[in-house]
Amino acid sequence: MLLSFKQLSRVKIIVMQWKDEFKIGIPIIDTQHKQLFLCENELSEALSQGLRPSAIDKFLTQMGFYVTRHFAMEEQYMEQSFYPGLPEQIEAHRSFTQRFTEIQEEFTQKGLSPNIVHAIQNELSAWIKNHVLGLDLAFGAYYQEKEKEKNSQS
Repeated sequence: MLLSFKQLSRVKIIVMQWKDEFKIGIPIIDTQHKQLFLCENELSEALSQGLRPSAIDKFLTQMGFYVTRHFAMEEQYMEQSFYPGLPEQIEAHRSFTQRFTEIQEEFTQKGLSPNIVHAIQNELSAWIKNHVLGLDLAFGAYYQEKEKEKNSQS
């Protein structure tokens, strides 16, 4: 099943571009954040070409792998640096994971619809704007300060 032109016309295409100013200063985390931007842009590209259920299934599967790996790694860096915002981050990570699980379950039960696409886009763009460019940048500043302190004591 392909979403029809009429259905696609109700779906707003969102494109966000990665910028170096979004880096938190941990290369592996920055690479993963950049990958998140690419995932969102791949979804937008798929929307512009007509969206198939297999594309959403692939996207949701990729997101599942991404969040599992990325959140664990990010939380490990936070724990190692004694980041005071770790509990807030853990809660945000759990909430995001839960929301994408709900979307995946709805997709599995009901199939592809503009509502599913809207939910994915809204959750992902809000996550990037509020979490990656908010909480994660705050952690990056903290982490870089801790690294400077550690290096000045050496």
